[in-house]
This record gives sequence, C-alpha cells and structure tokens, in this order.
Amino acid sequence: MAKLEFRGKTYTNENEIRAVMAEYGVPFERWGVRGAADAADEQVLSIYKPEVDQLMAAGGYLSADLIALKPVTPNLDGIIARFDKEHHHVDDEVRFTVEGEGVFEINVNETERLKFTAEPGDLIGIPAMRRHRFYLTDKKNIRCILRFLTKAGWEA
Repeated sequence: MAKLEFRGKTYTNENEIRAVMAEYGVPFERWGVRGAADAADEQVLSIYKPEVDQLMAAGGYLSADLIALKPVTPNLDGIIARFDKEHHHVDDEVRFTVEGEGVFEINVNETERLKFTAEPGDLIGIPAMRRHRFYLTDKKNIRCILRFLTKAGWEA
C-alpha cells in the first residue's frame, strides 16, 4: 500500500492520497498487482497491456519500458545516483510499480515536498518540469513500468 507524507501527516488511504496529490497536479492510481511480481520481465508489459494502452492513448505516450533494480544489479548505487538528487524531466514521468518500492519527493513549492512511497500496484505521474528526486528504500528493490513521451524524457 502506498504511503504519502506531507505537512506532518502520513496518509495510507488510497482516496486521501489521490486527493492530496491531485491538489498539486500529481496523478495517483491503484492498478493492483495481478501476479506480476512473479512474472518474467517480458511478461509484465503484456499483463498490464490494457492499462498501458489506455494510458498511452490518453497521454500521447509512444512506448513503455520496464526497469528492474535489485541489490544484485551491477552498479546499482551509480544508477540510483542519477536520480536521487533533485532534478526534472522534459516529459511527464509516469511510473507503475510492479514489485518492490521507491520514494519520490516531489516539490510543491520552494520549501515543501510530497514524500510518496510507491509500492506494488501504485501508479504515479510527475508532471514535466516538476522538480523531484527518487531513491530506493533500504530493500533496494523495484521493478516498474516507465512512461515518457520521448526517450529524451528519461534524461534527468
């Protein structure tokens, strides 16, 4: 289950998380996991094909990618170091977490951030040009579907 920390409060209720994040233009949905955590990487996109297709059509996205990071991933710390500092992307960053967990700290103004911990079944959209950072929890494990309008959107 997702967790949102903001202004001294912790939210775990899906509807409350959705409402708070919507106030700041950050979409949140729950797609559920449907056994995808046990599926091979190449099967994950087909398991979520209806949702991915709908998301692509609604947002004008061109393709879907899957990323998997685990404690045994070579150069894991170097990979994560590209995103754990505050940055932005030129496209919306849309992530659906299939397995594991990761933390997004999303700027809402110059001094405040939404701290959202994504877990399996959570979909989050960070608007283009929105400053944020991303890092793994101590489990150092996440597998997620990523959506950008262009490959250039991947660049932080």
